[in-house]
Amino acid sequence: MSAVIGHVGKKAEAEPASSPATIPLRPKPAEEGPATTIRLVKVPKEEPKLPEVPRDATVTEYVEKFIPLTRSSVVRNLLQEKNFLTDEEIQKFDSFALSLDAAVVSRYHVALQDLKSLFDPINPDKDTVKTRAWTRRERLDNEFWLIQKLAAIMEKANFQELPRTQVESALAEHTAGEGVMVSVDLNRYDILRYWVLGKETPAVIEPWYTSLYARIMKRPPVIPSEFYKRVVVAVRLKKDDKLILKAFKEVPVNALEQLLPDGKVVMSKLDRGILTASLGLAGAGVVSKIVAYMAHVHMEWSLMVTLVTGLFGFRWWTVYKNRRNDYLLQLSRMLYFKNIANNRGLLTLLVDRAEDELFKELALTYAFLLTNRPPSAALLPSAQQKSSELGAMTQSKLEDKVEDWVLKKTGSKVKFDATEALQLFTSYGILSTDAEKKLFVQPLLAAQNYLPVTTQTATPREQDFDSVEAFEYEESAEGYQKEAKKQRLFGWF
Repeated sequence: MSAVIGHVGKKAEAEPASSPATIPLRPKPAEEGPATTIRLVKVPKEEPKLPEVPRDATVTEYVEKFIPLTRSSVVRNLLQEKNFLTDEEIQKFDSFALSLDAAVVSRYHVALQDLKSLFDPINPDKDTVKTRAWTRRERLDNEFWLIQKLAAIMEKANFQELPRTQVESALAEHTAGEGVMVSVDLNRYDILRYWVLGKETPAVIEPWYTSLYARIMKRPPVIPSEFYKRVVVAVRLKKDDKLILKAFKEVPVNALEQLLPDGKVVMSKLDRGILTASLGLAGAGVVSKIVAYMAHVHMEWSLMVTLVTGLFGFRWWTVYKNRRNDYLLQLSRMLYFKNIANNRGLLTLLVDRAEDELFKELALTYAFLLTNRPPSAALLPSAQQKSSELGAMTQSKLEDKVEDWVLKKTGSKVKFDATEALQLFTSYGILSTDAEKKLFVQPLLAAQNYLPVTTQTATPREQDFDSVEAFEYEESAEGYQKEAKKQRLFGWF
């Protein structure tokens, strides 16, 4: 209710003072003038309107955190950096990297086992013998804690979760690239979460004759498509007991609905209008022909209208069916060629990804703190260097230096976050902070002694992930088109 203050004249004396809508400010003697009152008036309450999210909205302020280098590439680039590490440190840094790897693996081993344990009752691909009966409430409890822990792992792996408004906009009814209308009913899902990694816009490379024709005809330039390098989706349909986890590569930003098990493909409004008009004209021609025949009136034009509009409607229906088949074919190729991991296997892949990202952050953090030292300290052997001379910069300055280095090496602008790396180094006693929040590290040999001892070699691990997860090749729209052309040789026709 809103209070509206007003003045009431002498005629207001006739109104009863006990009226619920009138509250006198003071007693009003008979000989006095008009009294000032407060009237309480009900104002209709308006429902707040939510702002509409545009169909082509992208992730709000998308900030790339993924470092587009493999583990071995990071180490190699650090060793090859000029005037960076000393000769002794270059020889010892590989052993230090192995100790870092052991620290990272021990940090995430328990996390992986927890994820597998929570996922076991709701795993749709479970192939072991059932040893106990799980109630629906227990499954939902496991699912909740799994999603919580998985979201934390995704953040460590530098994935970003798409906000709810972005998901709703991407899955609303829209026109797909093949010319059909597609949509997803979110009410059919209990769980629907998207995480993305690496957003890119490949350059559009056109033949010279196409570019020349576009200039002559003053055709607007082709707008390049945006892709996510990696997309992870967690899905559970209503009344289902199993959670589905899937990961895909090179997914168009406007094709997220293709990663879901349930959706709708319908005609566009233009197609429906043209088809309806064609059928209506054809029907009108048939009716007029029947009426003319019954009235013995000669009307050959109605037969021609019927044939023309009927053929046009049939042709438009065929075009729509071809578009629909093209979309379904593209959908099958997405699910077959671009699916990289599912369910339990995806959990292992994500934890490995988190380990890789943490390793890169650790190596870069320590290397840039170690080399931020006076020239006199760099001339001393590692055993004689002092921790008070190694580092001496704040976290923000450290992150800025790493971001500049990554930009110079890869051409990618990333947001580097050293928080977790600093926490791990502090837990092992390698890192210290002074009153001014400046960071200091132990010399290389001393730091390696603080880390776990390992006898494994990182070569098989690095080779495996370099071949599967590397992004060091030059991607372009032409490359995607060649790959799509190759994939068209396969499929269900």
